Amino acid sequence: MKPDTPAAAVDPELEKTLDTALSVTAHPVEAVIALALVIAALLLSHYLKQRLRPRLSERPRLRILLDYLFTPTLALLLLAIPGPLGIVNEFGRAAISLVFLALGVFVLVRIPGALVELLFRPTPLLKVLMRVATVLAWAMTMLAVFGARYPLVAKLFASKLTLGNITLSTEDVVSGLVVGVIIVIVSYWATRTLDKAIQRSPHLAPNHILALSRIAGVLVWLVALMLIFSVSGINLAALAAFGGALGIGLGLGLQKLAASYVSGLIVLFEQSVRVGDNVSVGGVTGKVTRMTVRYTVIRTREGLEAIVPNDTLTGNTILNQSWSDRNVRLTSTLLVKGDTDTVAARTIFLRAVAAQPRVLRTPEPGVYVSTVTDKGIVLEAQLWIADIENGQHALLSDIYDATLAEFRAQGIELAVP
Repeated sequence: MKPDTPAAAVDPELEKTLDTALSVTAHPVEAVIALALVIAALLLSHYLKQRLRPRLSERPRLRILLDYLFTPTLALLLLAIPGPLGIVNEFGRAAISLVFLALGVFVLVRIPGALVELLFRPTPLLKVLMRVATVLAWAMTMLAVFGARYPLVAKLFASKLTLGNITLSTEDVVSGLVVGVIIVIVSYWATRTLDKAIQRSPHLAPNHILALSRIAGVLVWLVALMLIFSVSGINLAALAAFGGALGIGLGLGLQKLAASYVSGLIVLFEQSVRVGDNVSVGGVTGKVTRMTVRYTVIRTREGLEAIVPNDTLTGNTILNQSWSDRNVRLTSTLLVKGDTDTVAARTIFLRAVAAQPRVLRTPEPGVYVSTVTDKGIVLEAQLWIADIENGQHALLSDIYDATLAEFRAQGIELAVP
């Protein structure tokens, strides 16, 4: 309803009530009495609501209805009492009727807000925005009621703001804000619902789940943004030129960030890196503990968390120790004297390797003479493990301890490098 025509027809009863209620200077005492009754009704209603709230802490749905509707509804009931009891005269009844109208409109506007909050369970911030939006919607409705009578109010209601090719009226701004809050709440609920549905799918890999949930979220918010622009009366065609210029500026300034997001989607869909993989990329080696569209978290063997932008994963060679399987080969070397019985030394070394529970039986470990120098003979053990994320130093230390103990028992000596 746009009050562009102040001469529009007005309800005669409402016109009479307004004339009577606004003649305050002729009825100062009655005005004070009516104002005191209204304030008393609102304060009593608010006090009773505050007393009831703690009792509904375990019943959130009833608490939402209490917050939205209890105070204005009870105030309406209380303000219906003075008239029949003859406490106020004609002026007082007219003034209270005007407040009664305002509170009735307020209740009607708050009902959709309560329903939205009950159905979609928004976050605390969105709850506050929803309640502020209902107050703004009520204020605009009252402006629409009075706009036909008062040209100044009608002018305020229909005032316009022009930004380039975009023209917005006060009504468009408030409508966009009120409906926009509802759209944001519904969009937030939709993204959570889609995310849960995608995560429950038994046919998708974890990387695909993350990528699809992010894409679904972006699409939902794009649709929401277009709806908000449409409700606000913003011409999307006029916005396209501004959006194109802004896009170029952001593209130049944030191209590195955009590259990380695009790379993240590529990595997630290709599954070249997965959560739990042991990788080495860009000078960082460790286990992938988390993946997002923008970055990947790698926990190094020193316990540090490296946050690696996803464009690093697509622009560099990745050593993925878990790509086809989790088996990793380790080597361990010892330098013994040149006159050592290599068969005995190799047997002792191999026995120490095979005795470790983390060493795989397939592929089998082996000990070889890798090099012969004037310093001595180099024995190299090759072994495979499947849990590199648990580290390798403790395992190699145990192998050396067992080997050296047996060497001492058998009289085998190490060479001096």
